[in-house]
Amino acid sequence: MKIPIFTGPTGVGKSAFAVEFAKKTNGEIVSVDSMQIYKHMNVGTAKVKEKEKKGVPHHMIDVLKPNEEFDVERFRKRVLEIVEEIIKRKSKPVLVGGSGLYVHAIKYGIFEGPSKNKTIRSNLEKIEKESPGALRRLLKKVDPIAYEKFEENDKLRAIRALEVYILSGQPISTLWNKRKEDKRFIIFVLNMKREALYDRINKRVDKMFKEGLVEEVKKLIEMGFSKDLPAMKSIGYKEVVKYLEGEMSFEECKEEIKKQTRRFAKRQLTWFRKYDDAVWLDLSEKKEDLFDKVLKKLNWGD
Repeated sequence: MKIPIFTGPTGVGKSAFAVEFAKKTNGEIVSVDSMQIYKHMNVGTAKVKEKEKKGVPHHMIDVLKPNEEFDVERFRKRVLEIVEEIIKRKSKPVLVGGSGLYVHAIKYGIFEGPSKNKTIRSNLEKIEKESPGALRRLLKKVDPIAYEKFEENDKLRAIRALEVYILSGQPISTLWNKRKEDKRFIIFVLNMKREALYDRINKRVDKMFKEGLVEEVKKLIEMGFSKDLPAMKSIGYKEVVKYLEGEMSFEECKEEIKKQTRRFAKRQLTWFRKYDDAVWLDLSEKKEDLFDKVLKKLNWGD
């Protein structure tokens, strides 16, 4: 069975599209989102509400507490298990999410690298603390391919790449080439004109504040979740923390979230354009025509 992964930039309308498609095809949604796995983080992640699910089962949402670790290997393993469970129920798995790294791992596999090493990670953290930017400079020397691929502020992936190099003697980019593609999955990229997308993003941020984004961040802090957690450093949460600490005004906070979200959407589109086999769907077209296009590509028939 061919399986769809609906992805695309943040704010484009992936969740609503996937729910309608799943309802039409006896499908079950599997979230491929790196933030919606966290409990208590609903508003800032634009987590799908119960009424928006329209009775369609959803998986991989509210799986972890914000302070629990969940790497891409564990994520992929669990998603593939859920996919098999759905197929056994004679339903159809419908994957949806904009986390490029997770989408990539499910479709193209992950490399078999060495396990995490707390001592090495601690030493690398110490090096970075003593000399900010040191990890990026080291990475450029040992693995220029990974250096170019990773975002400048992506310290976690830089640490992992250096850890792999230290333990295996091989650049992580070399190990990437040993991954095995899962050809069951077809990536569908939902997109629209940039002006329309940016307008949706701006309106969605306004809606988040009306729905209680500030209150959600306050509650997370009151529950004991540190502002330094990776989950709390995601767009929306880190800006609200700065607002609560008096580093920016309310309006500055809101505008900064809009700006960073638009930039993130642009980076997501750049990421998805590297997939030569992805099917791009223009959301300005009629939804029924898009559904037909997807069904034909999947060969699901009626």
